Amino acid sequence: MRYIGNKTRLLPFILRVLRRLGEPPGVAHDAFAGTAAVGRALKGEAWRVVSSDLMTYSYVFQRAYVVAAGPPGFRALCADDPELARALRSPALRARIDERVNGNGHPSSSAERRLAAVGEYLAGWLDPEPGFVTAHFSPAGGRMFFSEGNAARIDAARAALERWRTAELISADAYFILLAALIEGADRVANTAGVYAAYIKSWQSNARRPLLIVPEMPLRGGGSSAHQGDAAEVARDAGPVDLLYIDPPYNARQYAGYYHVPELIARGWFGDPPGLRGKTGLLDGTPRSRWCSSKHVAGALEHLLEATSARHVLVSYNSEGLLPDDDLRGLLADAAIDGRVRRFTHHYRRYRSDSDRVGRQYKGDHVHELLYYARLR
Repeated sequence: MRYIGNKTRLLPFILRVLRRLGEPPGVAHDAFAGTAAVGRALKGEAWRVVSSDLMTYSYVFQRAYVVAAGPPGFRALCADDPELARALRSPALRARIDERVNGNGHPSSSAERRLAAVGEYLAGWLDPEPGFVTAHFSPAGGRMFFSEGNAARIDAARAALERWRTAELISADAYFILLAALIEGADRVANTAGVYAAYIKSWQSNARRPLLIVPEMPLRGGGSSAHQGDAAEVARDAGPVDLLYIDPPYNARQYAGYYHVPELIARGWFGDPPGLRGKTGLLDGTPRSRWCSSKHVAGALEHLLEATSARHVLVSYNSEGLLPDDDLRGLLADAAIDGRVRRFTHHYRRYRSDSDRVGRQYKGDHVHELLYYARLR
């Protein structure tokens, strides 16, 4: 998913620093999980991860990529839905699945084929079903986030997942794995520049493509947990932790406003439909983060460091962040057992969601990713 602050490209740097510090795998609290890229990487390195974030879409990613511990089964679903069972046995569908899965460079297992086939079924075999997304985020509702065809397929897939979950035809792991794939698939065909603060007024090439839902196989290994809530509150209740990893927002942009459409898909609109406001259909009642305020960010960090039981802390930050380097170092030094703070730097190309223009000038094409380390206790 296109996401401000996504650490996928920086994972080698983060893991390299952890190895350099000589910290063996243990329990890590990923306090600002976002798309769960770091939590998933830590799980792959044999850490047990306590993952948290305020946003619902992040909780979905945490459950799919950090908590899920093995391939889901679909026996009950196929027994209940003969049409789905026939679709999964379709030679044409199986050929497409084999081509896609084998194209990843490794042999496909039957579990991979089943999971991929259910994703194909949700995206292309279900009849399109115009619903909430079509009515509010396609031209039918006066907005151009999705084409009407893709919006109706998102509506159909989301409604199917809700039916399957309510009827207990799929496990919780299967639900979150498929929902995460739907959110990511919708993002790939969203008519935006990478965030949902605005839509493009003409159709981009990606928005003209059909919706694809490509679920990812979970990493094996249990014991990790997902939490939707304030980082300090989760830290206080997490129990013994070896490493606290902090990757907070760097600037004043509130994620609730930049990613309200993925948040909507994650929450669903069943029962009481959510209230929308403004030109882009912002969700009513979304949380605001103190980490996005230059006035409150220092206090928020201090509060989190007081709440955690972690022995070590690793903070990802940015050379253009709200909290100046001296202030960040000072807060970490005050919390450190020996008053020492180490800083590691990685130079990388900036993510641009648009071009320079009047009233919007980027400071440059490159920024520095900063990793601060301190021993807390």
